[in-house]
Amino acid sequence: MAAIDKAAAPMRLCDACVAALPVDRAAIAVHVDGVGLEILCASDHIAERLEWEQITLGEGPGWDAVSAGGPVVATDLAGGDGRWPVFAAEAAWGAGAMYALPLQVGAIRVGVLDLYCDAADPLSTTDFADAVAVADLVSAILLTVGRDGPIIGALDSWWDQPLSTREVHQATGMVMAQLDVDAREAYVRLQAFAYGNDRLISEVAREVVARQLRFDRDVP
Repeated sequence: MAAIDKAAAPMRLCDACVAALPVDRAAIAVHVDGVGLEILCASDHIAERLEWEQITLGEGPGWDAVSAGGPVVATDLAGGDGRWPVFAAEAAWGAGAMYALPLQVGAIRVGVLDLYCDAADPLSTTDFADAVAVADLVSAILLTVGRDGPIIGALDSWWDQPLSTREVHQATGMVMAQLDVDAREAYVRLQAFAYGNDRLISEVAREVVARQLRFDRDVP
């Protein structure tokens, strides 16, 4: 049996989605209870940036897909329909259309597969059906090799988080200690600070971890 490149596995999954579908980039975010979405992989830096925009703002097709348990389609982000006014304005530079497909099996929520197209054109009925099928396959793969899957020992690195995500976790813990609050409140404070200063939560977290930024009770 060939050796598994565990570190590259999530990225290869995102790349496979782009290769299999008529989209320009893809990202997978996993759902974490009490926190929300965390990036598992992105096919390029543009997709990663768009994912961080959603996570920082707390709005976007990905959030809605996870909440509703069904696909959310935005065929013209720039034109928009008012569902995500802030995210649409921030994301228009990097995507014309977006398809957010929930990753789930029955009642088990895994996360979301976000597909991005440069052009603001809808996928054909056949291509959209293929995208849903790919999302179902990704769900099955993640449930098989995730932390609670049957082959956790072989593929545990699938769930190793990117540095930026680990920094958000570490910063959340530091803010918990600084403000004497629980994890959810600490995360919300990071998110609010990032939004209020027109920055990504990953950037704010990096400064907290580097001790360049400290949250005190008088910090809004």
